[in-house]
Amino acid sequence: MYFLYTLALTVGLLLIFPYYLVRFRKYLPTVPDRFGFVKLPQMQDSIWVHAVSVGEVKAVERLLEGLRQQFPDKPLVVSTVTPAGQELARERIDIIHGTFYFPIDLPWCVRQVLDRLRPEIVIIAETEIWPNFLRECRIRGIRVMMINGRISDKSFTRYRLVRRWLDRVFKDYTIMGMQSETDRQRIEAIGADPQKVTVFGNLKYDAVALGKPLDAGLAKFLSTWQPIWIAASTMPGEEEFVLDAFAQLCETHPRLNLIIAPRHADRFDAVERILERRVQRWMRRSQLPHSDHRSGNILLLDTIGELAALFHYATAVFVGGSLVAKGGHNILEAARHRKPIVFGPHMENFRDMARLFIEENAAIQIQNAAQLAPAIEQLLVHPERASEFGNNAHAILLEHRGATDRVLQFFQPVGAGR
Repeated sequence: MYFLYTLALTVGLLLIFPYYLVRFRKYLPTVPDRFGFVKLPQMQDSIWVHAVSVGEVKAVERLLEGLRQQFPDKPLVVSTVTPAGQELARERIDIIHGTFYFPIDLPWCVRQVLDRLRPEIVIIAETEIWPNFLRECRIRGIRVMMINGRISDKSFTRYRLVRRWLDRVFKDYTIMGMQSETDRQRIEAIGADPQKVTVFGNLKYDAVALGKPLDAGLAKFLSTWQPIWIAASTMPGEEEFVLDAFAQLCETHPRLNLIIAPRHADRFDAVERILERRVQRWMRRSQLPHSDHRSGNILLLDTIGELAALFHYATAVFVGGSLVAKGGHNILEAARHRKPIVFGPHMENFRDMARLFIEENAAIQIQNAAQLAPAIEQLLVHPERASEFGNNAHAILLEHRGATDRVLQFFQPVGAGR
C-alpha cells in the first residue's frame, strides 16, 4: 500500500508541478524546502513542531514558549505549509532555532530533512497524516505526537474508506492528542489504538497573541470611525453576501462602517475588484493614512497580522468561511475582545466550538446569506444583547483554556529522566 501511495503521489506531483510553477509563483521560493533541501544547520536531538498555517502557528505559540523553558538546550524548529504561516513563525526567532516548509511526503524528501534535523520528537498540530513521513520516523526511533487533532464530518467519511491502511499508519504515532471526546471516538473508529489516544483539548483556546500593535494613527482613526462591523476571514463568494447585507443595513444605520478582511493574502486584489464593481467609496488599509479617511465607509484589510487587534474596535463580527462550504474559521480572537459573533451554517472545522458558543448564548448562527443583515441589525439595535453575547464568549474562552499545559505535562517525565 505504501508503494501505491508513493507512486500515486509521484505521478500527481509530476502532472501538477508545471501548473503549480505558473499559477502559484509566490510558492517558488518554498520548493527547495519541500524537496528536503532545508537551509538549516546540522542538528541533533531537535524538537520539531509542525503547524500548517497562521491559525496553527498561533495555537502552538505558548507551547513553543513552554518547550523552550523545559528544554533550554535542545534545538527547537518549526515547519509550516503556507508562506503566511512561515512569516508568522519567523517572528518567534527569539525562542526557536529556525523555520522551514514541511517536505513533500516522498521518502527521499523526508529522509533529507530528518538527516539534517535528527529530531528526538516531532509534534504535529492538527490531523496531518503523512504515511511515508511517519514510517521513516518509526524506523529511526523518532517519537511523533499529534496535538489539536480533529476529525471533521467530511474527513471521517473519507478515512473510513481506507480504515485498514490507517490502522497500520496510526501505529507510527507515539500519542494522538485530540481536541474533544467526539474526535477521540472518531479516530479510534478509523483504526487508532485507544491506548495511544487522549484528549488534550483545543490549544487555540490558549492562543494569547493579540496581533500586531496597531500604529497610533490607525488606532485613532478606528476609535472615531464608529460603529464598525468586521467581516473576518472571508472566502470567495462571501464578500458579495457581506456587501449586500451592508447596503441593506446602511438604509437604517447610515453611519455604519465595514471592514472586510479576506482570509488569504492572495485574494486582496480580487476583493478590490469586487469593491470597484460594487462600491463607489472605499479604502485599502495599506494606503492609510495617505488616502482620505473620509473617502468611504468600507475598509479593505490588505495587511497580515492586524486583524486580531482590530477586533477591539468592532461593534459586531461576522466570521467567514461559514456562509460557503469551507468549514468556518476560528472565532476565538473575537471572543477574546468580548465581541458579539455571527457565523453561518458551515462550521464543520470548528464543530464542537460552534456548538458550545450557540448553547451558551455566545454567538448567533445563521443559515443563509439572507439572514446576515438581520443578525447584524439585531446586534446594532440591541447593544445590551450584543454585550451579553460578547461577555459569554469571553467566559467560554477562559473556561476552556489549559490544553497547552496538558501537552507540556506529557513531556515532564521525559525531561526529568534526562
